[in-house]
Amino acid sequence: MRIKENYQGRKVLVIGLARSGLAVANLLTIQGARITVTDEKSKRELINNIKKLKKGIKILLGRQNSVRLKNLVSEYDLLVVSPGVPQENPLVEKARKLKIPVVSEVEAAFNIASSNLHWETLSSPPVVAVTGTNGKTTTCELIAAVLRSNGRREVIVAGNIGTPLSGVVGRIRERTVLVLEISSFQLENVESFHPYVAVILNITPDHMDRHRTMGKYIQAKANIFKKQTEKDFCILNGDDKRCKIMEGKAKSQVIFFSSKRALRKGVFVKGKRIVSNLDSRAKVPSDRGELLVKHVRVPGPHNLENALVAIAIGDIFSISRSKIRRAIEAFSGIEHRLEIVREINGRRFINDSKATNVDACKRALETFPAPIILIMGGYDKGAPYRPLANLVREKVAALILLGQAASRIERELIGSVAIYRADGMREGVELSYSLSQPGSSILLSPACSSFDMYSDFEERGKDFKRWVKEI
Repeated sequence: MRIKENYQGRKVLVIGLARSGLAVANLLTIQGARITVTDEKSKRELINNIKKLKKGIKILLGRQNSVRLKNLVSEYDLLVVSPGVPQENPLVEKARKLKIPVVSEVEAAFNIASSNLHWETLSSPPVVAVTGTNGKTTTCELIAAVLRSNGRREVIVAGNIGTPLSGVVGRIRERTVLVLEISSFQLENVESFHPYVAVILNITPDHMDRHRTMGKYIQAKANIFKKQTEKDFCILNGDDKRCKIMEGKAKSQVIFFSSKRALRKGVFVKGKRIVSNLDSRAKVPSDRGELLVKHVRVPGPHNLENALVAIAIGDIFSISRSKIRRAIEAFSGIEHRLEIVREINGRRFINDSKATNVDACKRALETFPAPIILIMGGYDKGAPYRPLANLVREKVAALILLGQAASRIERELIGSVAIYRADGMREGVELSYSLSQPGSSILLSPACSSFDMYSDFEERGKDFKRWVKEI
């Protein structure tokens, strides 16, 4: 069911007043909707965002108001939910029973952008959407770098990456290309969201505290290509069995990427070369300049995979090989993702705070040589830590645990390595240095989210860097 784009006078309840909720509430107000925002947090906790709300928006905060609102849901024409709001939220459940539409912030913003820019007249909206368990942010920035190298169109990066889609709708012009990072939470409530290129990087267990089963998690990811047509493209990881089975569900042209084997159709690594062999329906540039693995400067085999995706998209958008190569070579990575903070007396400190799940931590451990002093822990998301045991035994000299998940991690990894506890980041950093020796890599790769100690992974990463610089 497509939500009509004329919001003038419509009553809309926005659930959640973090970045996405704030942005969509303001956007809908501009569109003429009558907005109520609600959040179970207190005014004190949300005061900064409250100050940024446009005039006329009704605000109901605290758990007590959420309970009261349940009896008033029938008064609203539409519910817009922030990514952090689960499907089991009582307001969401009540709205569904009453057949009141429930959409994500991404869905609402996409509908407004589509209406304002008449995207319905185009064969496909100028949107590249990237999802996956790990690598989304880096891949989005790589894609943007490749698209910008052509110099013909403005490129805006938004979504889960920092600025919500609702926050950039007013900046979109006729020749804008949107590159969107999309999480599984944002894909739970989409109906008309329609990217020209949909990317699924990988699927490994994550957010089990929210989705409960891998089946539900995979289905949320698959929503990214639900509205695509045969004129669109879907890029899938040919080395990921969960991604490969999605080929049969996509109506769009499927392109695989692989760092391990040659492909009949796709982008892959062959020796030291990167080969692009897209289907003839894709616009492949006539300039066949060579792309080599060494042109990918960011460390880690997973970042080579991310580059393969960016190269595929460069080909789809008919960007020359020479421009793609220059963009890939110039890309040095982003903050909080395998970020080299500094070297002290032969010890290298690495900030990988964005590693909020086990698979991301595994990829970080595979990137750097032993000996590694690993700082792990945070808020437990429910996935097992045992898959790390062999790699920890092989490469980690000492494991320092922080946060709520520390006890569970210790139970699952005991016997693999010497394990230490730290009460906070400062103690963890100081302990890591004392346990290290010249040639060590001291790696913050938590394998957990940050919400037990920090507002987000960025705050956690900055705290790590702060104490590293104090040494």
